[in-house]
Amino acid sequence: MPLFTDNITKLESPIDVMYLMHKVYMVVSDQTEVLAATALDGGDLAEFKANLDVWLKHLLYHAQTEDTYMTGPLRDKQLQDGRMPKRDNEQEHDDLREKGGNVLTLVEEAETGLSAEAVLDMEDEEHAKLQDAVDEVGSVVSEALDEDIVHARTRRHLHQSVMMLRVAEFDHFENEEAFVLPLVKEQMSPTEELECARRLLIDDDADDPRWIIDVIKGGLPDGEELLIEDLETKF
Repeated sequence: MPLFTDNITKLESPIDVMYLMHKVYMVVSDQTEVLAATALDGGDLAEFKANLDVWLKHLLYHAQTEDTYMTGPLRDKQLQDGRMPKRDNEQEHDDLREKGGNVLTLVEEAETGLSAEAVLDMEDEEHAKLQDAVDEVGSVVSEALDEDIVHARTRRHLHQSVMMLRVAEFDHFENEEAFVLPLVKEQMSPTEELECARRLLIDDDADDPRWIIDVIKGGLPDGEELLIEDLETKF
């Protein structure tokens, strides 16, 4: 079965919808990294933040749903290289959550102009002034520190964090397709696979249950979009 980077013409199994989902999510993460690079050069953070929110919302829902409905029911088994697909997959999800949280923290710092690391890197005199200001009145911080320096450093860290998250996402998707999806196909019945695929695409608890599937369909070329539509008729 092709990886998410390939053209997909057929879903041999319901869980193969993951290839299509991964493909769309990688496009979103690439777009977000480009916007982070633009922000690095002083661009507006608003468009970047909007893209980031979409990316993380999908990524975190995707990971949680997989943990519950895909890897949760599976029996793990050790591969020849010592890898434990179920355990490793869930650990990678935790890593993605942590990296996503780091990016959000840096976005907040970039928006407010205050970077904890920038504060610690200042000369002692400036650091003391700034620490007093933080302790007394947070709004005084901008008077004690050059905002451009803070913004530049925070935006660099923001861009680096986005790149790290995107690389971790790519590696995770690749590992998941190589090691976890075969376990799913081996241990789940077609009906169980179909329900797992439905859970990944449809959020039953949301006001708009189709917020995932509509984004996935909208991010695919016509031929691959039809694969999603055909799968949906089986739900």
